[in-house]
Amino acid sequence: MRRIFLIVFLVCFTSVSIFSQFTTDEITYGNRIDLNNSNSWAVGGGFSNFIMHGDLRSVGTGNLGNFYNFGVYAFVDKMFNPLLGIELKTSYSQISGGAQYFSDIYEILYVPNTVIRNNIYFEGSTFGAELNLILSFTNLYQANASKWHASGYFGLGYHQYNSQLFEKIAGGPDRELVDFGFNPARNSQNQASSIYLSGQFGIKRRINKRVDIELRTGMYFNYEDHLDAAISNKQDWETFFVSSIGVSVKLGKRKIFTIWGDENGDSRGKFKIIDTDKDGVMDQLDIEPNTPPGVMVYGNGKAVDSDKDGIPDHIDKCPLEYGQESNEGCPLNVDSDGDGVMDGKDLCPATPGTVENRGCPKQEAGKNNPSNINTQIALLATSIYFDTNSDRIKSISFATIDKIVTLMKQVPNVKFIIEGHTDDRNSDRYNLYLSQRRANAVRKYMIKEGIDNERLEAKGFGESRPKFSNDNAGGRQLNRRVEIKPIGSLD
Repeated sequence: MRRIFLIVFLVCFTSVSIFSQFTTDEITYGNRIDLNNSNSWAVGGGFSNFIMHGDLRSVGTGNLGNFYNFGVYAFVDKMFNPLLGIELKTSYSQISGGAQYFSDIYEILYVPNTVIRNNIYFEGSTFGAELNLILSFTNLYQANASKWHASGYFGLGYHQYNSQLFEKIAGGPDRELVDFGFNPARNSQNQASSIYLSGQFGIKRRINKRVDIELRTGMYFNYEDHLDAAISNKQDWETFFVSSIGVSVKLGKRKIFTIWGDENGDSRGKFKIIDTDKDGVMDQLDIEPNTPPGVMVYGNGKAVDSDKDGIPDHIDKCPLEYGQESNEGCPLNVDSDGDGVMDGKDLCPATPGTVENRGCPKQEAGKNNPSNINTQIALLATSIYFDTNSDRIKSISFATIDKIVTLMKQVPNVKFIIEGHTDDRNSDRYNLYLSQRRANAVRKYMIKEGIDNERLEAKGFGESRPKFSNDNAGGRQLNRRVEIKPIGSLD
């Protein structure tokens, strides 16, 4: 039995030391509590009933009937999180009981010539303290309790008691058989004492933010065999039961106590779907939760952008044509070279050409003529676009780059330079860095698509080589460009 007590003690209080270090973030709850903004201390007390079960017991006895033992208790609780806490509890109680119904009679030790029989009883009092681990059963499966809360208490205690054994004499005074408050035979000059283990179950009812009522019952295992003032060789596993009702008062200035959560009762913790902009995507998943009513969105809540120009359809004046933000999403209505093809659609905006050739001069005869291919590559390069202030290539441009790659494969001995250019906004250093990154991005994609890396060179020029005026939005848009030029042949 000593070994059992030692093992249970180590398990319980090792658990306390480990779990008390947990924070709320280390234990997942449906509704987390901010421990820094909740009360975790409580004090309380109440009344208890003691029932002995040993060689003698308090109920189910013989001729002497049942024995009712009342007491009081007080406690201090500290919750480390909504699941775990610790309790220090003190108690005082009357203790008494009588002989059970037995099929045989057995001897009581340390009391010569005395056996258990129906006229034997004991009485006395006990005072003790215990340290309990608190485990919330409710918060194991529920976000946080709102009205009712169930928990277990598991711990170790110590108590001192004055147990006296009596024999009831018919027609005369009762005869004292032994007093364990003063028993030289047991080497106890004062009150007898013992440690005990306990396992308790409690139900709390929340009254308000400050007060709870608790009903608790528990089973206790006593280390000694003389709590009922009777020691025998027949029954040396001594247990007792304590049931109680009391009040718990939560300390602190916060409105929230650790095990209860907020004051909204059953409504707290319920999951609600909120869709502020009524687009069918709840706010928790909506990356644009405030799109105007009726706007079409993608699955993530982002407004649809059909032409992939970075301007959503509901504010794009030309939702099916790639355009510039400065022109409300439409292509620029500027014809810099005066060939009748607007710069937004002109593959050669600085060189007069024909409408049939998309603003470029007519090519020389010969489908695979290197000169024609190089010209086509240069024209297509003007349709490579990037995200604003980024080297990420816009998805609309990949088809254009694929065409350039196809053309490059037709002239396998030609080397090319990929030039990156910007407008004059931002600093010179930033623009140079951004243009180099953009040129590198195009080169990397082309190599991935099968162009030998020795054929490609990437170089950023920043804002140093403008082709158009940076004084207006249209010119700045045209200056943000990539140019691809042949620079010789492979050796």
